[in-house]
Amino acid sequence: MATKIPGHIEFAGDYALDSISIHTHFGERIDIKKVVIELNIYESIYKNALTGSIVIGDSQNLVGKLELNGTERISFKLLTPGAESSPTSGNVNRSIVDASVETGHPFHVYKISDRKQTNPGTTVYTLHFASREFMRNLRTKVSQAYEGRLDTTVLKIMMDKNYIDTKKEMSMEPTGNTHKIVIPNMRPYDAINMIARNHWRRNQVQ
Repeated sequence: MATKIPGHIEFAGDYALDSISIHTHFGERIDIKKVVIELNIYESIYKNALTGSIVIGDSQNLVGKLELNGTERISFKLLTPGAESSPTSGNVNRSIVDASVETGHPFHVYKISDRKQTNPGTTVYTLHFASREFMRNLRTKVSQAYEGRLDTTVLKIMMDKNYIDTKKEMSMEPTGNTHKIVIPNMRPYDAINMIARNHWRRNQVQ
């Protein structure tokens, strides 16, 4: 068998994934790559946040030993071989999903589902995870009036420590005109979607 050359793509769909770790609420970090059956990451222009799932074949009773309850974090770094040496425009490399603690943004586990015993020694279950912004959206609501460009309003909601409080680099396309908008006790992403719809309707009228 040929030796795999680090940093080189050997076949279509090739990827590099050194580890997948669970960070428990006790501060422990456990590498679970060897028990992971499937890793899915979902991204869509119709969704406000990244989500994903990990299917685990557990023969060590991790759920019991680590006391998994859906409040853990998941960290990993998934990339196309060679991606780190050929960045795209700007500071963001689209070939890398960096959910590492050191340089990226770990995901948060919010649900454990589909638990079933496949044989006497193994239990299979799914950990559902999402970005930190997804979790912040569930826990906060916006009740405030804004005046100014709509892109500036969205940026304020995304960066406000009382709302989404994102730590990620933001890229915004400026909108025209100045608007006053009142957000009546809505979840941040619902408020942003409402602003987007209003902006689209104004453009249609013009």
